[in-house]
Amino acid sequence: MTDISKIQEFIDSHVNKVKTLSKEANQTYYNAITTGNKEFYDKYEKLALQIEKIYHNKKDFEKVKSFYNQEITDPSIKRQIKILYHGYLGSQGDIKLIKKIIKLSSKIEKKFNTYRAKIKGKAHTDNEIKDILKKETNSKILEKAWSSSKKQATVVVKDLLVLIKLRNELAKSLGFPNYYVMSLQLSDQDEKVIKNLYEELDELTKAPFENLKLDIDSILKEKYKVDILKPWHYNDLFFQEAPTIYKIDLDKYYKNQDVLKIAQDFYKNLDLPIDDVLEKSDLYEKENKYQHACCMDIDREGDVRIVQSVKNNEHWMDTTLHELGHAAYDKYINKQLPYILRDAAHIFTTEAIALLFGRFSTNPDLIEHYCNISLDEKKEISETLSKIIKLQKLVFSRWSQVMVNFERNLYENPDQDLNKLWWDLVKKYQLIDFYRDSPDWASKIHIASSPVYYHNYLLGDLLSSQLKNYINKNILEDEKSSWLNNKKVGNYLKDKVFSVGKYYEWNEMIAKATNEPLTPKYFAIEFC
Repeated sequence: MTDISKIQEFIDSHVNKVKTLSKEANQTYYNAITTGNKEFYDKYEKLALQIEKIYHNKKDFEKVKSFYNQEITDPSIKRQIKILYHGYLGSQGDIKLIKKIIKLSSKIEKKFNTYRAKIKGKAHTDNEIKDILKKETNSKILEKAWSSSKKQATVVVKDLLVLIKLRNELAKSLGFPNYYVMSLQLSDQDEKVIKNLYEELDELTKAPFENLKLDIDSILKEKYKVDILKPWHYNDLFFQEAPTIYKIDLDKYYKNQDVLKIAQDFYKNLDLPIDDVLEKSDLYEKENKYQHACCMDIDREGDVRIVQSVKNNEHWMDTTLHELGHAAYDKYINKQLPYILRDAAHIFTTEAIALLFGRFSTNPDLIEHYCNISLDEKKEISETLSKIIKLQKLVFSRWSQVMVNFERNLYENPDQDLNKLWWDLVKKYQLIDFYRDSPDWASKIHIASSPVYYHNYLLGDLLSSQLKNYINKNILEDEKSSWLNNKKVGNYLKDKVFSVGKYYEWNEMIAKATNEPLTPKYFAIEFC
């Protein structure tokens, strides 16, 4: 006979241990990435280890395992126990090994966050490197900017390879073949399912991308006056973003605007106000600050913040809408849910919301409404904007294939020729025929700081298209209605996606919200 009171007592005890500690760790990490201060990184390491020790407790793990194997009829209790079981299982290795992983991961991340590419002795931020790659037409200058940024790989690669092997060592000690498989299983995902889905997406996107790539290459060869294109000619460090091939300068619409104010009004008019998030956030460039963007839920009680280095351009319009999508999800999770369930249904479901709203940076309705263009100009650019979003999604889909297949192979065999593997995958999926014997793969921060995560971005894109399709057909007055100022959209998302938190497993939540489980068909309809 299952004693629910004992299970609830254990859950309460666990939450009491982790709640305050997690809040302090999150606040410390926020301080670390917004300042680059070594003291904060060191303190975060210690706090992260304290949290790991809670989950490492073998006596508590045996209790959780016992509860997990019992018949529990209360769905909330059952869900919390499954989450706790996965959390404890992933921390059952040698605590000295776990400590090594945390310490080395923090060391590598600090190197990434404080690295600045140097050109002729002058340090450049990521924003400045991206500007050079987008605006410069001299191939030698482009190559210098690209290769200078890639040098961060040589700064971290030795430590990163050690970290990969330590992660694998931990996974094998817990009965998993490698860290990649372990990470998926502990996040309610299956390696075969992810692999099959990516293979299906490869087939769906291969021909459309090949056709677009011919257009891309033709235009860029003419632009740069070259016969053979190199990686630095694609306007981006990884060719993960669409190069500028259409005759429209999206940045001009935002350069005299305030992208933060646009985003603030956009969410407010969807009945998803995020003013309090922006007030607490760190939004502009600073020395030694984390150069990417992220969203953090500090305490699961409403303290949600984003970190950015905002400029008034289309990239940061997209990024701001994206990060505030994460923030809206976190903010509007029902705070009456048990603490353990006050989280997104899955990592990729919050990515889906972020991606869904990030797309609005190229939406003609938003540009007309917030950037003060005429109806005639809106009509003039609408078709091109539609082409741009299709290009963006296909380019990112193919880039994602590189990352996901590389990472799976990396953990299966970290001793193989990783430099060759990287460029082989770039050639296969992105159709860039290039090679150099350099650890360029190690310049992608996600491999160090967000391991076995990248596949979730594309899963998020699939869910974004699925949600968009459902909202257009079932929530709007008609399929051609604008989302701007439509509170029905925000209320639907709050009710069906945000508020339920982690109460349901991700595919059950999706099925309840859209009347079917996750499917790639709406992404294919929209972009392929």
